[in-house]
Amino acid sequence: MDADRPAHLVLAEDEPMIGRILEFKLQREGHQLTWVRTAREAEELLRQGDVDLFLCDVTLEEDGRELCRRILAAGLEPRAGVVLMTEQRDPEGKPRALEAGAREVVIKPFKPTVVAALVKGLLSRQS
Repeated sequence: MDADRPAHLVLAEDEPMIGRILEFKLQREGHQLTWVRTAREAEELLRQGDVDLFLCDVTLEEDGRELCRRILAAGLEPRAGVVLMTEQRDPEGKPRALEAGAREVVIKPFKPTVVAALVKGLLSRQS
């Protein structure tokens, strides 16, 4: 990753409040963030390349885990990988997200500072 430019993050989240919170926090951390609401929009951005990290809710109009599998199979993995976001009430959410190829999993509800620290850690491994 080029240290002279902000990291480009793609966030796929259809819940407006969660999207706004993450957009605000991650942009304040200095990242360039593109927020989309559908798996289709996310996949289009990933196909264009130049994405450092992809954060994806598993409950979009299609299962985010399936989207993760598809982009990894197509060789579209961002430089720092994929982070899937799943619900706390789903006890199998984290293992299934990791099986789908996620580098990390965020359990909702979450603290924005924890997500920002996770993002920073994943991006620092790519420097």
